[in-house]
Amino acid sequence: MQTSQSRTWRLIWLTAISAMICWLASVMMLRALAQTAETNEAEPTERRAPPPKLSDEESLEYRDSADNNISLPVDI
Repeated sequence: MQTSQSRTWRLIWLTAISAMICWLASVMMLRALAQTAETNEAEPTERRAPPPKLSDEESLEYRDSADNNISLPVDI
């Protein structure tokens, strides 16, 4: 019959080895993903045109700002 201490250490080692296997699999997956991402960067992509300017009344600092698209609740 095994003592509870030897079972505990066996469980600790099993957990540590399992964690290392998962970590290695994650690293291998990320390296493979990084290699495929490098090859995809060489493909030409179309650039989107900037949004049209609607009016000249807005000041230059707010014309292309993302702040003019913000919506806030009424009861602030």
